[in-house]
Formats: sequence, C-alpha cells, structure tokens
Amino acid sequence: MVKIWDYQTRQCLFTFDQDGHMESVASVAFHPEIPIVITGGEDDMVLMWNTQTFKQVYKNNFGLKRIWSISAVPENNAVAFGFDEGTIVIKIGKELPLASFSNGKVVWVKQNEVSTFNLKLLAGADEASKDGEILKPQNVKEMGVCETFAQNVRFSPTGRYFAAIGDNDFVIYAYPKF
Repeated sequence: MVKIWDYQTRQCLFTFDQDGHMESVASVAFHPEIPIVITGGEDDMVLMWNTQTFKQVYKNNFGLKRIWSISAVPENNAVAFGFDEGTIVIKIGKELPLASFSNGKVVWVKQNEVSTFNLKLLAGADEASKDGEILKPQNVKEMGVCETFAQNVRFSPTGRYFAAIGDNDFVIYAYPKF
C-alpha cells in the first residue's frame, strides 16, 4: 500500500489501498504539474491517484511484467515506466488548455486550473478585431482547481453553467458574474 504523510505533523493523511496493488509497490512518483501520484508494483499494475480527492483515476496492466521505476517529466505530460521486459512512455492530460465559448463567455481548463473571462468586457471590444489577432483579456477570473482530469469543457444551452468533463465524472460550475 501507499500512504501520504504530513511531514511536519507526522500524521498519515491517506492510505491508497482500496482497489490498489495486490503485491508489493516498487515505485512511486508525484507528477510535477498534474495533481496525481503514480504507483507501480510487482503485480504488473500502474495506478494513478488524484492527490486532491484521493480517488483512483487510472489503472492499467501493460503486460511487461513488474514495474521498477517511474519518471514524470516537468513541463511535459510524459511519464516513463521501466518494466522487467521493456520501457513505455505515455502522455497524460492535455498540454494545451481546453476551452469553450458561449455568447462572449470563455472558459478554459489547463491541467486542473479553471479560468474564465468575458470577451464583451474587453477594452475596445466595440472595435472590429482582425482574424487571428491575439487578445489579452484583463478581466480573467480564476475559478479554482477542478477535482477531475478534464477531457472536455462545455457550456449549458443557456450559457449560465459549464461543465468540466472527465473520464468517469464531471464538475458543474455556475459562470461568474463580471
């Protein structure tokens, strides 16, 4: 099993054992940008856990026997696994932010941080902008951290709500008033 400890208080915060590894854990790594901990063991399984919700978000057996090492690259979504019978490098998450647009309202998710802004409130919004012009919004609102690995972002038909949609779950937000 894998445990998360608070170094200062010496308290166990959480134990990852439910639906976890069936044999010894041989390697553990925190991703430097995405809030996950990755574990690999002698049961040939790779598990990923969300460090904010402590839920298991990924489980896979690549068929290359035991996992001995895990390395996550900073500023990149690549994770490398060293097995008895080979090495695999996978990409997790999205490198570019996910975005959605509805009636001037924009929302985007990068890694797990949710932000919004309103195009209608941009200075000079009345003036026509050129196609491909880079806009620099100054009315950005940080919505906080999403509890799921967003694979998609969509507005409701009314534009009042939007959802960050993951593999197995979703989070619904009310669009903030500017």
